Amino acid sequence: MLQKKRMISLIAASALVAACGGGDGTTTASGTSTADTNPTPAPTTPPATTAPAPTPAPAGSGTGTPGATPTTPAPTPAPAPAPAPAADQRFNGYMQLVSNQILYLRTNRILYLPVTLSTFEGPTGIVDIASGSPVANYPNLAAEAAASGCTIAIDGTCAIQPPAVAPAAPIAAFGIRIGTHVLPTVPGQAVGSQTVVSRIAFDLTERTGSAGVAAGAVPEIMRFVIDNVEMTTGADGRVTGVRMREGAQIHVYGRNAAGVEVRESIPAPAGTVSLKPLTEVPDGYGDTSSTILFMDLETGFSRAGTALAALQSIAGHFDMHVTLSAVEKIERPAAVAAPGFPAVPLKDLIGRPITVNAQTPVTGGGISGSAWIRMYPM
Repeated sequence: MLQKKRMISLIAASALVAACGGGDGTTTASGTSTADTNPTPAPTTPPATTAPAPTPAPAGSGTGTPGATPTTPAPTPAPAPAPAPAADQRFNGYMQLVSNQILYLRTNRILYLPVTLSTFEGPTGIVDIASGSPVANYPNLAAEAAASGCTIAIDGTCAIQPPAVAPAAPIAAFGIRIGTHVLPTVPGQAVGSQTVVSRIAFDLTERTGSAGVAAGAVPEIMRFVIDNVEMTTGADGRVTGVRMREGAQIHVYGRNAAGVEVRESIPAPAGTVSLKPLTEVPDGYGDTSSTILFMDLETGFSRAGTALAALQSIAGHFDMHVTLSAVEKIERPAAVAAPGFPAVPLKDLIGRPITVNAQTPVTGGGISGSAWIRMYPM
């Protein structure tokens, strides 16, 4: 394979990032890659403003012809698993982004890092991102977290060990901070007691001409669709559960720097998508009005085996799109400027349609920005 990437080891990342905390940047329009003199963001979290037909009676049972020989019916086969829906199911109503915030795991794995959507949308995008781990455990991680000052009281979770070995996961974990309730699109719309089965799609496409694309190499791509994601609301519209249905899969398309293409579908284990409470992330400020829609991609890619080996080293600056078919939109409320936080206008966040292999396009609410995968800005 072409030697086109400057890879980051966890040891180097730990040296680069010695202290705990969140991150942020200012609101800027998306554009081409530019170097960031301080690629590790600063703290970002403000206070949260048909049943089957009956089986016939066996022949020869009951009152029959005298002298007839009874026959034994063939065993009734077990019912097949329920198929996935022919089309994505969508909530009545929409979700709301809270505090203009997304979240991912830092490269040193000491804590989850909340950053603003504005940073993600900016020209540099998000940096200092952990990818799927090639090992099951980092023995010195707890000591490194303690030395950096990470505390459960402030940071929610410290020293985050891999839930599974998953070297093909381009991003270890990613989350979107959402309100606890699905909100009605129009007054009086019923949003309670809903269950939908939907998909979540990611598109990572390396920026042409960016620092990670060497002479003679092609921009790398990794797109994947997580299917059979079940989401449920209670009677009042509160999102009460997010889980993977039996038989869920991740459908993957990828291309590495040498032009090798991969098309695979792998099992998506329980826990690939879930809800994470604010108490497990930094600077939650006791907020109970929001939660994290959390994509644990290390768990998701843990059953890949060698099927995605050609994609384990993709690295560079990637345009990144995340689309949820469960909602028509995600609303970002307007916010006034505050120290360290830019003012943002009201915006309906509509995801980019994402197609992977033979899957139908995933459309719905979503976010778009950029991310540095296994690299820092040059």
